[in-house]
Amino acid sequence: MHSALTPKPWNTLPLPASAAVRTLHIHAGQSLWLQTQSGIVWLTCEGQLADSFLHPGQSLRIAGPAKLHLGAQGSQKSQGASLRWCDAAVAPPPALAASTTPA
Repeated sequence: MHSALTPKPWNTLPLPASAAVRTLHIHAGQSLWLQTQSGIVWLTCEGQLADSFLHPGQSLRIAGPAKLHLGAQGSQKSQGASLRWCDAAVAPPPALAASTTPA
């Protein structure tokens, strides 16, 4: 739990280029903001046909229930990617030029 003196609603998820795909579960009734900080994040949601690719500064809001698979897009020589996420009920939407919300 975060201290009231230092609220940090955002969590950071590093996605090294050579690392295995990471899984993120979003529970029913929960909604998360995802925002790419660096690199290109590949994201797929179980049950959906299309993958998403988020470039630095792009965000996506996803409502649960959902099971996401995340990784860094690019070669193993790339720097990887970094993604931050938070509960949409706790933090305001990220102030971004490019923001998308799936249907």
